[in-house]
Amino acid sequence: MTESEERLERLQFRARNVAPEVAVWEARAYFASLAPGDARELAERYPDHVGSLDGVPVELRYYANRLRIDAERNRLTALPKPSKDERKRLATLNEMLTPTRSLGVDPATGKRVVVEQYRQFLSVDPTRDGCAVEVLGDLDNARQVAVLVPGMGNDLETLRSQADRAHTLKVEAGPGTAAVLWMDYDSPDGVLEAASKQDAWDAISGFRRFQAGLDTELLPEASTTVIGHSYGTTVVGQALLRGARFDRVVLTGSPGISREVTSAAELVPPGIQVFAARAPGDYVSYTQWHGPDPASFPDVVRLQTGAGVRWHDQYYRPNSEALRNLGRVIRGDLAAVTTADTSPSQETRLLPGVSWAGAIRGAAEPVSAVYDGVAAMRGVKPPAIASSAGTSAGPSELGESARVIRPDDSRWGRAPRPEGPTR
Repeated sequence: MTESEERLERLQFRARNVAPEVAVWEARAYFASLAPGDARELAERYPDHVGSLDGVPVELRYYANRLRIDAERNRLTALPKPSKDERKRLATLNEMLTPTRSLGVDPATGKRVVVEQYRQFLSVDPTRDGCAVEVLGDLDNARQVAVLVPGMGNDLETLRSQADRAHTLKVEAGPGTAAVLWMDYDSPDGVLEAASKQDAWDAISGFRRFQAGLDTELLPEASTTVIGHSYGTTVVGQALLRGARFDRVVLTGSPGISREVTSAAELVPPGIQVFAARAPGDYVSYTQWHGPDPASFPDVVRLQTGAGVRWHDQYYRPNSEALRNLGRVIRGDLAAVTTADTSPSQETRLLPGVSWAGAIRGAAEPVSAVYDGVAAMRGVKPPAIASSAGTSAGPSELGESARVIRPDDSRWGRAPRPEGPTR
């Protein structure tokens, strides 16, 4: 093993075993100490290491992850008799490696030209069902960043549809926005898996490292908004309980976070606003399977979804009040946000005093309680709630006991982001 590979192995070990806020800056400091050519060579020699390490400059990670996708594509292409699933994955990888095309302006002539750009993967494992993080826009220079966390039933084959949803958020929020699609977890494949919080618990450490890694890359003045949808709200909520920090939080179509969480104040520090949306007829929210619906929290801003948005999957519908409100939150135009205050019974009234939302909740409550009881008897327990996930930070490899000195990162065009309770 070479010295560089040993160092990368140590950094990956640190990423798994110390506080994310320390580990990402250790990775950043190491790559800031390298000449650009040496850093690129590391990405070429060890794309799995570099592509998955939070804190590494994003351009290097984009490059390393293209190499990872290309290597898997070449492996599948060489198979003499690929299976149906292998052919499907090959088509997905080819699509992921196809540059996007958009209209731009030639700075030399001022004429409109077609600009091709590789898709930007901050993380990817092309051999697994899902597990990808895609960036849409210029993360380095964004003034506001939206992070979208989708729910159940997602894998690399659904990546494009979810990326389109993230793109819709980016466009709605306006100039200066970058969007990140975070699918770096094994989302539940069906209702039975989604009935458990295990996938959300398993996602916590990776999501916290991702959030800490963002702080090494963004402009000091950039704001961050995390948007969870469906089971993704459970992922986001569980991570917030264990120290993940964003400037604004939005939860749409939530089945709940935890039975013990009944207010936004239990999720975020003072001064951080939590927004929630529940469209009329959203049966997932009505079940409250994992806990109280955040849209009912007394200290949450309930977003208006407007006419034409119903059920569970229309919160990102173009030209809807639901999408307009998401754009307002992302860009910080909070005075323009419109709100709602209807109850589930009002949204699903059949007859005076009778609503089907109540029937769903009445049926789901005892079943979910039994489900949780069986899981507890089997020893399934949530990770501890603390300000830092994983083990204690321990001494930094760069010489400090509690935190790492942020390096002079000017060669990568970055200045350190300030520390604070919202980061």
